[in-house]
Amino acid sequence: MPSISYLAKRLCTMNYKAMFDRVNVVKEKCDKSKVGIFFDMIWCGLRYGAGYVDYDVIGFYKLTSAQRKTMLTRGINNKFVKQLNEKEYWHIFNNKNEFNEKFADYLKREWIYPVDENKEKTIEWINSHPVFFAKPNDGQCGKNIEKINLSDWNENIDGLYNHLVDNKLKLLEEPVIQCEAMSKLNPSSVNTTRMVSVMNADGEVTILATFVRIGNGKVVDNFNSGGMTAKVDVETGIILEEAVNKAGELYEKHPITGTTIKGFQMPYWNEAKEMVKRAAKLSTHVRYVGWDVGMSEKGPVLIEGNQFPGHDIYQVAEKMKDGELGVLPMFEAAISGKNKM
Repeated sequence: MPSISYLAKRLCTMNYKAMFDRVNVVKEKCDKSKVGIFFDMIWCGLRYGAGYVDYDVIGFYKLTSAQRKTMLTRGINNKFVKQLNEKEYWHIFNNKNEFNEKFADYLKREWIYPVDENKEKTIEWINSHPVFFAKPNDGQCGKNIEKINLSDWNENIDGLYNHLVDNKLKLLEEPVIQCEAMSKLNPSSVNTTRMVSVMNADGEVTILATFVRIGNGKVVDNFNSGGMTAKVDVETGIILEEAVNKAGELYEKHPITGTTIKGFQMPYWNEAKEMVKRAAKLSTHVRYVGWDVGMSEKGPVLIEGNQFPGHDIYQVAEKMKDGELGVLPMFEAAISGKNKM
């Protein structure tokens, strides 16, 4: 059960209009009354730390009490972050330049920061990288990232530089050239794999879960920015299921490329897992991390790390089989050191 302080904070900051809107969404999915859904939402928040979005996305409205106990909810995920990730070290993951510096050996691409403090050096870098990604230093979920092609600016490099400064795009990165196998899924973005790792008190690193995020026409693949996700078998690297987007829509095949998603073999799988385990051991103060890995022409590369890994992609209601349990027991076993995967 989540702490009293967490529950009190949630009650004070909750968007009640959004909650009531979510009640209406859930009503369309089940035969419970709106009043019943509302009070069950409250109960699930108190008992399991499940927010109203969890109630819908994870499907608490159709789970038994035995299943509910095994779900990784927002409240429980927050508890793990607080337990394993020392807040004074979050800046390494929140600031992209610090992340790039610490994990430089696993990037395999060139970058420059900050744009607004050395115009001459920045312009020199741009001239040698006519296509690049421009990122805010503290952005999340792929928001406000721009793919820049110098030719689109008619070689007006001063105008481009001013655009970067005005929009606080402080970090420039050489593009990751996705390997041919991953481009068959979707060529518009680097389709990253989220690898969630935890380090226990003995320094043992476990990769708990792996998901591929697949873009859908945008230059980013994020689940919260229009992309889709599918579970990948940790051992084999084979995609286990159809993809799903945030709206709960299922995709057996990619809507643009037509590639069948379930059964797709992820390339460089063992190399990617070993890279993540090595990177995790550089982060002894932040032990619960969601790593975004790209499968490039050079092999697996780190894109970024998240010290506050999302929990909503693990147990999407539309993908859960009848009677299926959640991932919470596996997380608890790894954190305690009982899981030796």
